[in-house]
Amino acid sequence: MAGREGVFDQALSNGLAAIVACEWPGKEVDRKGRVLSASALLKVIEEHLPATEGIVCVPDEHLMPDIPQSDVNSLFQAGPRPSSHTRIDVRTLQNGIEASQAARHGRGAGALQQRHIEALLALDGHRSLGAMGEEQQDRIQRIAQTEDAVSQKRAAEYLERIGDEEATRRAENVANPNAYHPKHNPDGHDLDICPVCGHEAFCVEGLDPIFGQVTYGQCLVCTYVRSPGAAEDQAFTEHLRSIMDDE
Repeated sequence: MAGREGVFDQALSNGLAAIVACEWPGKEVDRKGRVLSASALLKVIEEHLPATEGIVCVPDEHLMPDIPQSDVNSLFQAGPRPSSHTRIDVRTLQNGIEASQAARHGRGAGALQQRHIEALLALDGHRSLGAMGEEQQDRIQRIAQTEDAVSQKRAAEYLERIGDEEATRRAENVANPNAYHPKHNPDGHDLDICPVCGHEAFCVEGLDPIFGQVTYGQCLVCTYVRSPGAAEDQAFTEHLRSIMDDE
């Protein structure tokens, strides 16, 4: 079985089986107790909830109550209420099954597209699931951490090559290309301290999108680059540490 097509098939079959078992217990298996195929599970869903233009909306019968909102803006203020249904794009998922089976049976290289993956991930909104979104977030976090570690290592090696004297000279003569100016660059920032070389030469492009505390950008001395993802990961780690210190 082709790699990504196999993963798609397995994830789709498991997800649909969990949804059907939750909504209509027993309908996810055949007379011999074997779990139905993804295509058959889609048919079961359509039998119970007819599709509209290829879309089935499975209502959530266990909604979370509305959370009262204050008039004061707060970082911890609840966001929009989650959707009250799970969107199942039957037509797109069936097309994805056909595309993956073409690769599995040697009838081509397969033609899985982004829309197939998005339709699969949409199933994760159902109360019987919830794992795919968490796994995806964990994967993104691991990538950000790995990329940041590589960037720090590369910068440290570069710093060693140029030497402390040259690094100091560059830091003393550094010019901030993104300096704040009320008229010409209102979104600019002051230089920050670089965590690798220790010089105030980190050119800030922005702040992490969650807490607005950790900067991302590039050091103008050692070339260390911190991505928005790495900044967000560090900000979240520091936030957890501060909570633990307060306890």
